[in-house]
Amino acid sequence: MYGASMAKPPTSDRRRRRPIGLAALRGFESAARLLSFTAAAAELNLTQSSISRQIAGLEQQVGKPLFVRKTRALLLSPAGTQLLHAVRQALNGIDMTVDEIRGAAGVRRVTLSTYASFASLWLVPRLALFQRLHPDIEIRLDASDRIVDLQDEDVDIAIRWVPTGKLPPGATLLIDDVVAPALSPQLLGGVKLHAPADLANWPLLDLDSSVPGTQRLNWTTWFDYAGAGTVEPAAGRLVFSFLDQAVQAAVRGQGVALVRSPFLQDCVANGDLVMPFPRIRMPMSYRHVLAVNPAGARKPHVDTFLAWLAEQFEQAPRLGD
Repeated sequence: MYGASMAKPPTSDRRRRRPIGLAALRGFESAARLLSFTAAAAELNLTQSSISRQIAGLEQQVGKPLFVRKTRALLLSPAGTQLLHAVRQALNGIDMTVDEIRGAAGVRRVTLSTYASFASLWLVPRLALFQRLHPDIEIRLDASDRIVDLQDEDVDIAIRWVPTGKLPPGATLLIDDVVAPALSPQLLGGVKLHAPADLANWPLLDLDSSVPGTQRLNWTTWFDYAGAGTVEPAAGRLVFSFLDQAVQAAVRGQGVALVRSPFLQDCVANGDLVMPFPRIRMPMSYRHVLAVNPAGARKPHVDTFLAWLAEQFEQAPRLGD
């Protein structure tokens, strides 16, 4: 009896249950984030076929497809979306722990996500000032139109452009946007404009209709708002895929752009652009908002950056009446 009671349980009972192998999770996370096996392979320095095999093996272990494979697109399946949420949290936790072990956790880093045009036109020109004031704080900037999950992806701060209305949960308002035509002072020269329709004598710099927010950020809408009705572009149109491209083209004297807040205020204040009809400012029905990861808000260096950011918006140029 003694021997029976002290007997060790079978090896299989002691073995920890592991539903899937873990080797393919990095490849899955990268492919799910980039929605491309090819891009994931390049990011991880693997071959595309290797990523494909990893995903196929993972799908076999899970028992459900993780991706919806279309002719020219790759989408996450419901099972893939569910797994991605868990994998991101796990990998972020592992990476943070490894950083602590290596001593990298001593780096005071702020991770900020925003869209590319805001980064290039407003934020990046100001970051040099922050770095001079706080050389011990490192800024990691994720400039893309991809909406990130702050907690899952370990991002401290996000600045986004969203439709006017109820603020997203936990977000604070930075600025309500308006839009107005602007062109370089050299292009305007000494020309006197009498009516909004006169702007069509220069090339009109427009955004592709696929760009989010162009339902109002286009010349047809602005001419109608200004009371000019239908106006034909006598000097033609140039169409861009990104707002910062259109603004930079206007600064170079290539035409007239519709520039929105807060870039409009900066460009006018520094003399790069002038507003030929300063009183005609069309509300955009969009706004810039700030979201903060609760975990990041507890870090003193993140709080330092947030205070500096608020100060930059308070001190930003204003449009006169």
